[in-house]
Amino acid sequence: MEDTTEKTNDIAAMESALKKANGEAAHYRNERNTFRDMAIGLKAERTLSEAGINNPKVRKLLNLSEITVTESGELEGLTDQIDSLKEDFPELFGAGKPNGISGADASDKRETSPTKSSAEKLVAGYLKH
Repeated sequence: MEDTTEKTNDIAAMESALKKANGEAAHYRNERNTFRDMAIGLKAERTLSEAGINNPKVRKLLNLSEITVTESGELEGLTDQIDSLKEDFPELFGAGKPNGISGADASDKRETSPTKSSAEKLVAGYLKH
């Protein structure tokens, strides 16, 4: 009978050790993922900054979950997403601006002809008759 009890105790001890090991593994996985996400976010911000974007809100346009880290530590998928942003939002990247400066300035204004208000149009129409 003692052999059966010892085996039961051994199995219970193994199950307990396995649960503990699984819990520790989950904890370390979560820590790894947190650091991975932080690293991807920081690298994305630096890459955007190098591309002339210093607005942290632009980072929200990236899908960081689709970016993977290669064994060499490079981010795979980030460049593709930034290229896509450049196509969709060229004004964010200072397209056509010297030195990558973005934003509006006086040279961006188009020549406009004065437009008449609706009251001026009514008066002009009344005077024609």
